[in-house]
Amino acid sequence: MYFLSMLTLDGYLLARRAQFSLAVDSYDTWCLLLPRTGAFAYEVSGGNSGVARFGDLVICPPGGTLRRRMLRPTSFFHARFSTQLEPPVGCTRLPDPDRLRADLAMLDSAEGYADVVAAHVVTDLILLMLRAHRAAPGDELVRRATAYLLEYFASPDLSLADLATTLGISPGQLSRRFKAVQGISPIAYLRNLRLQKARELLTETDATLQTIAERSGYRSAFYLSRVFTHHTGHPPSHHRNVNRV
Repeated sequence: MYFLSMLTLDGYLLARRAQFSLAVDSYDTWCLLLPRTGAFAYEVSGGNSGVARFGDLVICPPGGTLRRRMLRPTSFFHARFSTQLEPPVGCTRLPDPDRLRADLAMLDSAEGYADVVAAHVVTDLILLMLRAHRAAPGDELVRRATAYLLEYFASPDLSLADLATTLGISPGQLSRRFKAVQGISPIAYLRNLRLQKARELLTETDATLQTIAERSGYRSAFYLSRVFTHHTGHPPSHHRNVNRV
């Protein structure tokens, strides 16, 4: 049976707002909430709570209650769906940010078949979530490495060698185990975190490029601009100009 046949999309929304329309809501279907830029605090009935940023997927079960509060203006993807599966409730850090960006780009460009694309994206998000939960228990070291990168990515002194030393493993072993779980190398994962932070700051603030570089883990505006242009295909100034709301 194809996975898509096990999921029915009941509704979805792509939006950017300063606040959610409702601070608390409950649904008779599964629902998901995914930040694209910005951040929001959440609490899913049962006590699961925290702060979600790009790369985090929040799931609320049928009959559950979802509380949410934007910490700053946020663009997000929200969907309600029915499925025979049991997605993990709460917040999951998705393992492949590039694949996530590709899914969201499809939503942006869908014309005339948006419902089909949205159903595909929801399906893929759940697959990524299940993959993350399936992989997480199998390699505690990778979980610790991921948490470390998420906490310290803005430090320009962070290096793969230092991380490997902290974990008591060689850089080569760390790279192989990390890629087996996350799908990309720890260096690529770190770069993605830094570039996503730079994207958020370019879109949501008037900070100078030097300030953005320092808050994203880069020592200079020049180096950030070079990395940003190489990996996104356009300079930071272009991203700011076309994404400001």
